[in-house]
Amino acid sequence: MLLEKVLLCTDFSPPAEKLVKCIAELQKSGLREVVVLHVIDIDSGEAQDEALQQKNEEKLAKIEREMEEMGLQAKGIITSGVPSVEIARAAEEEAVSLILLGSHGKGYIKSRYLGSTTFDVLRMTETPLLIEKYLGIEEGKMEPYCTQKFSKVLIPVDFSEHSIEMMEKIKETKGIQGVILVSVVEKSENQQELENSKKEWKERLAIMEEEFLYHGYEVQSHVREGTASRNIMEVAEEEGATLIALATRGTGAIEKLLIGSTIDAVARQSKNPVLIFPSR
Repeated sequence: MLLEKVLLCTDFSPPAEKLVKCIAELQKSGLREVVVLHVIDIDSGEAQDEALQQKNEEKLAKIEREMEEMGLQAKGIITSGVPSVEIARAAEEEAVSLILLGSHGKGYIKSRYLGSTTFDVLRMTETPLLIEKYLGIEEGKMEPYCTQKFSKVLIPVDFSEHSIEMMEKIKETKGIQGVILVSVVEKSENQQELENSKKEWKERLAIMEEEFLYHGYEVQSHVREGTASRNIMEVAEEEGATLIALATRGTGAIEKLLIGSTIDAVARQSKNPVLIFPSR
């Protein structure tokens, strides 16, 4: 199951502490076990501050107790190193099914848009990564999106094997009521080729629609043209999506290095939480 065991990454910043609130929502969708990870960045000098370390251990223990009081299995880990490396290592060693990161924080994530750590993790792991977004940024409230995140999921479809695998994983997740399928034709030699591609993709999406309907989901589909990232975010806003799910493609060096411009743009700029399935 996608949400059975989650690695919750925290730097103990206020936004990261608020991320703990999202665990209750994930529990409704099948979460049973939480591994809470704090990485001491070797470049921060934090490792030499014994008083700070004591406070961090107390904060971690508090989060563990909160998880256990919710009826979840909980384990806390404090380690030092390069955050992205340690996150990927913990995900593998603990055999988690999902990594949960916030889009704001003092260490892992900096500023309104995502920092490099998230994309470094994507290059190093095969574990799906859920990037929580925050509401009320302009007002300084920084409340995590959380509520009913999986109720209406937007799935960009490029008909690759990996995007199909991603859809199967999403079907296993509890609490999903609606699905929005989006395909974007980014390039075409001429207008006729564009129309042919759109017609073909509409037909293929219609088949997928039927499958989702058969399993009891509300489903919509869209075929757009232009820049994929812009169209994905526009449809998400128009249709009231609560989550955008994306699959990376390929296993080559270039894909591992760049991850993909569409994923990069959506993960950084989307107002919605983003779930990314790395290629295997």
